[in-house]
Amino acid sequence: MQLVVTAHTLEGHLSYQRTTPEAALEKAHELNADGHESVVITDITGRDYAPAEFDSLFVNPGS
Repeated sequence: MQLVVTAHTLEGHLSYQRTTPEAALEKAHELNADGHESVVITDITGRDYAPAEFDSLFVNPGS
């Protein structure tokens, strides 16, 4: 699975590729903790998810 984690900063966009849902969510949480805004995880179809939505759909469904 190919996932892209993106954050918007004053200097521009930061993007990181991850291969597992867990790794993508971990990176999204790191970016949020660093104070970056508009953190999203994009799946292979191009759909964007907020970290909480991605977590509930792909990492911890039913929680």
